[in-house]
Amino acid sequence: MLRHFILFLAFVSFSVTALAGFEEGQSAYDRKDYAQALKEWKSQAEKGNARAQNGMGDLYALGQGVIADQVQAAQWYQKAAKQGYALGQYNLGLLYESGQGVRRDDAEAFRWYRKAAEQAYAKAQNRVANMYAHGVGIAQDYAQAIAWYRKAESQGLADAQVGLGFMYVMGHGVDQDYAKAVALYRKAADQEQPFAQNMLGYMYAEGLGVPQDDAQALEWRRKAAEQDLPEAQFDLGTMYEKGIGVKQDYVKAVELYRRAEAQGFAPAKESLDRYLAK
Repeated sequence: MLRHFILFLAFVSFSVTALAGFEEGQSAYDRKDYAQALKEWKSQAEKGNARAQNGMGDLYALGQGVIADQVQAAQWYQKAAKQGYALGQYNLGLLYESGQGVRRDDAEAFRWYRKAAEQAYAKAQNRVANMYAHGVGIAQDYAQAIAWYRKAESQGLADAQVGLGFMYVMGHGVDQDYAKAVALYRKAADQEQPFAQNMLGYMYAEGLGVPQDDAQALEWRRKAAEQDLPEAQFDLGTMYEKGIGVKQDYVKAVELYRRAEAQGFAPAKESLDRYLAK
């Protein structure tokens, strides 16, 4: 009995020490003292602390306190992921999806996202939904996509609100319902999500789910364009070029087209070439 009690005290002491070490590292990270964060987290990570292992992955992924090294990032994320740490699983999924530090493997990305999603990690739930919606890493399944979008949306994740809104616009896995799409886009737009803001602009411009309103379309597209969303810059440029909802202004239109073109948005280049050829 005494032996068990002593072992229990030792476990509690280790857990408190590990937590303190991680928190000290997090505090250093938050104040951008990455060298100190590295010192604190490395010690704990080598002892098997999953949160510290994930923190080490972040430092290597972003080159904070160390030279950026995606392979090292992947190795640390994997250590955390294999212990069931949801954020580590999500981050490892990101690397597999992008092919950074590991060979790109959408199926493997999906597998790690799914593990994190099953722990109710909203960003992972949204990724799982996206992959089901587009048939990436897993067979396309709109019903599954809707189910996972709803899980993430219920936690207030703006990206999931955009994804679910798109499903309602297209009628994928649900009955087409523009009003529900608008409601979802508005929730995300209120969180400053630029794609949602631009989609609200589109819905107002076309009168889908809301009364047609060029002034509202202009306002929402402007909000998204200010966040450097190239699609919004292009759409807003078109409104200025044609004088839709605003006084015609070719100089402003060209400025917006150029901003979108600089981000590689092909339709903006086409509009710019067409306008300059006049």
